[in-house]
Amino acid sequence: MRTACSSSDTPRIQVTRAVLEQLEREARAAAPRECCGFLAGRRGLIEAIYPLRNVAARPTVEYFADVQDVLEAFRAMRARGEELLGIYHSHPTSAAHPSATDVERAYYPEAVYFIISLQPALDLRAYRIISGEVEAVTIEVVEGA
Repeated sequence: MRTACSSSDTPRIQVTRAVLEQLEREARAAAPRECCGFLAGRRGLIEAIYPLRNVAARPTVEYFADVQDVLEAFRAMRARGEELLGIYHSHPTSAAHPSATDVERAYYPEAVYFIISLQPALDLRAYRIISGEVEAVTIEVVEGA
């Protein structure tokens, strides 16, 4: 899987290899629909994935997480002492770059937004989206935690 790399002044987020592998499985299993979910952990390291049901009106081109799933995920994170560090979704047929809808619906400015594209090849990118501004984030893969 390709991940975005850039200069040393680019913001970074650490993710375990196991989480990245699960993201790939989620994206492939959901296709042609977009998958979505939360990424959680501690001290800036993403170690857990919380898949959420995509209940969007047009799930092949947008995502909207089921509200009950969101509440349950936040409860589970709190019980495990985790914090929300990222939000992921897939782009089954387009590039791993935020769409206008993704930017408009970036409701959690503290989270890093991960987009996994399946076409033309598997590609994972991460971004900060704050007040309509998109900034690339470098993904650092951690083997074990």
